[in-house]
Amino acid sequence: MPEPSPRFDIPEGFSALLKIEGGETDRHQIRMDILVDLLNGLQRIAYLLAAAQDGLAIGDRFKPSRSLTERYALRCGTAIKGSYAIPLEEGPQYQLPLGDVIPLFDAIQRSWEAVANNDFEALRSLLPSPAFSARFAREVQRFLPGTGSPYRIGFRTKSHANPVYLNPRAARVLKDWLQPAAADDAEMTVTGKLMKIDFDRKIVTIKYQPTQRPIDCSYLPQIEDSIVESRAEPIQVTGKFVLDEDGYPAQLTEVSRIQPIDLSPVHLVECPLGDGRLLRFRSPLDLDVALEEESGQYLEVREDSLGIFAFALNRELLVDELEAQIQMLWTEYALADDESLAEDALKLKRSLQEAIEQVADV
Repeated sequence: MPEPSPRFDIPEGFSALLKIEGGETDRHQIRMDILVDLLNGLQRIAYLLAAAQDGLAIGDRFKPSRSLTERYALRCGTAIKGSYAIPLEEGPQYQLPLGDVIPLFDAIQRSWEAVANNDFEALRSLLPSPAFSARFAREVQRFLPGTGSPYRIGFRTKSHANPVYLNPRAARVLKDWLQPAAADDAEMTVTGKLMKIDFDRKIVTIKYQPTQRPIDCSYLPQIEDSIVESRAEPIQVTGKFVLDEDGYPAQLTEVSRIQPIDLSPVHLVECPLGDGRLLRFRSPLDLDVALEEESGQYLEVREDSLGIFAFALNRELLVDELEAQIQMLWTEYALADDESLAEDALKLKRSLQEAIEQVADV
């Protein structure tokens, strides 16, 4: 992970700072859709904490009451330099389950720290109700930088000396919180053209390219908010699957995620090597992502100069495959003796050593 920005100063008259780092934010710019999603997500977390504090119940869809929106609307100042930073005005107070009262922004920072540290018990100290903690995880999923994204987001209040950062790897934490691994939980991701949505039956129908047949995907009620935002095509649907006699998916059940396919470049800064070692790219590696044409199911990336060619059904698996390949290439080629390598392998070794350095994982 890159070192935290040395400056995270909160301007006079404000009580918190929201900061986006990486990508074009180095030029103090940010894509509008990313900024809107982040600000909306921060506000929805505030409403969720407020609803928990007031003892309100939430259903499969969370819609804040007028009273909540009037009392807990957050306000931000003008964006300032420092990657892309937004100061936040003093917010309402928040009463913890044990009775202590802290600023609402401090509660938000604690909730982010729970995700960053994979500390579910810390989240439960803020949101003891399983319904609220699960809703919190889904809200963060909606604005978290996507897998392979160059961004990370930071948050700090005046009560905390250090900011907390969320990066794309936090998606693994949230997924584990929402869907604890089980031996009989077989999931897959299917890519297809959106055909129709039946909100009454809670079914999304997609056209599956390998068979040119429709697949009905029954989704969990709690992800309905994200479906409306995912009407782009093609879309990716993740859930438990039923195969037909030819081994193709015929139906998906308990669909936990529906999202537009993400073909933005994969941004790699480092790769874990294990045993206290880390592989760090001397210059960040940006790999173009393409959708394999024949089946329309696999995401592909390649970098011929480094011997990289990886493909997978979704971005999370793609990054896992990339890291596994980079680890293998480093071990089998970069660390090998020159005498044991053929001419083309020796050339690959030099390319890897020029692009990557091995450092201690601190």
